[in-house]
Amino acid sequence: MSRRNLSRRQFLSGSLTLMGSLALAACAAPAAPPAASGGAEPAASGGEAPAQEMIELLFHSRLGSHADWHKSRVPLFEEQHPGLKLTIDELDGAEMYTKVYALAASGTVGDVVWTYLNNPPEHKAKGVMIPLDDIVAAKDYDLSPFWESLLAAVSLNGQLHAIPNHGHYGTTAYYINKTLIAESGMAVPDSSWTVDDLLAVAKATTAAPEVWGMRASGTGQEHIPSYLRTFGGDAINEEGTKSMFDQEGTAAGLRFLYDLQHTNAVDPCLCGDQIHENFVAGTVAIYNTTTGRVGQYNNMANAGELPFEWDAIVSPIGPDGTRGSQVSAAAFCVTGNSKHPSDAFDVLTFYATKEDGIQHVLFGAGSPGGRKDVWESEELNAIHPIFQTHQELYPDGPRKWHRPANARTTEFVDTMNNNLQAIWTDAVGFDEGVALVHELVQEVLDKESLA
Repeated sequence: MSRRNLSRRQFLSGSLTLMGSLALAACAAPAAPPAASGGAEPAASGGEAPAQEMIELLFHSRLGSHADWHKSRVPLFEEQHPGLKLTIDELDGAEMYTKVYALAASGTVGDVVWTYLNNPPEHKAKGVMIPLDDIVAAKDYDLSPFWESLLAAVSLNGQLHAIPNHGHYGTTAYYINKTLIAESGMAVPDSSWTVDDLLAVAKATTAAPEVWGMRASGTGQEHIPSYLRTFGGDAINEEGTKSMFDQEGTAAGLRFLYDLQHTNAVDPCLCGDQIHENFVAGTVAIYNTTTGRVGQYNNMANAGELPFEWDAIVSPIGPDGTRGSQVSAAAFCVTGNSKHPSDAFDVLTFYATKEDGIQHVLFGAGSPGGRKDVWESEELNAIHPIFQTHQELYPDGPRKWHRPANARTTEFVDTMNNNLQAIWTDAVGFDEGVALVHELVQEVLDKESLA
């Protein structure tokens, strides 16, 4: 299979070429920039036009490869939006929202803020997210390329509150060490595999404590629903009011995870620690996360930085013939503190184009844009066919993201994670632990709304 190798240096060089081309195009067909809020009035006939005041926009992004990508694109943004100056504020992911909320409380938050699908109610309640429908209408912005489930997740009370930057089907990309699997004597699986096939390969490749056949993440609202939905369960209902931990399918999904560690002994901890690092070192046969690692592993393999042959395949088929999925994404919103919301909206859409959704994968900055035209693109699938495979195997797109209706997202996730961890560590018996998770997360869902 032919896959494209594009280093970060090569990509940046290409970006500069693109920016130069755009500049030439601008010179060939100059046009006056649209008037921006706060800008000067045009001069009277025969007078000299005053210089337009520069509008400064501050974007609170996530530290790491995402912010690296955003910074690399700032010159192009400013080239395409004369009169706007964009500054990227890089915040550590673990502290990002705490800092953003503190800035919002003090009235010093910037114009654009990063959000995940679990956060819109909390963002709205804390004043860092405004409705965008009027701006979308005024700019005639086309939302049709985005998945419906994704737009629903960034909407509140029927109003759109963010524009997706990248998106995926959840933790449905299973990364495999083909070399380890072949050496075990097992056939290398493809996307027609089942959970039984996964377990058989994991057992055959495990050589504890050095090599593990399957590494799973036993906590997190991004990870857990995909596992549970494979078995017909879920963590929370679509309305965000009821725990689903009392459902048979949910218990079956949790039992599958528990048995990976305690019965089948193919995963050391269900803790999620060091999985990527161990996979790169060649000591993990299978692990799952989002498609965000595809571009990175492709570049590493082509640079000779992986000591084995790798691949990525879609989630296995569950007992009832279904595959788990959950739409997931990062999106960007305009804050209530922004003095230039229409201009800030241009930052959102700049980082949400088809071109951006493809190119930031080549850069190694995560999953593709959450747009159908991105996942269908020949350029993206030249890197790896898993993107097109997802669209073929999930014809209705990724399933919806469910979150607490009372906006107690952090409390819900923390309660779920802490009590699931008690099960995985045998601090409580399995059946008793599942019942306790159900009881305690329901208590959170029954509390008064924060919104």
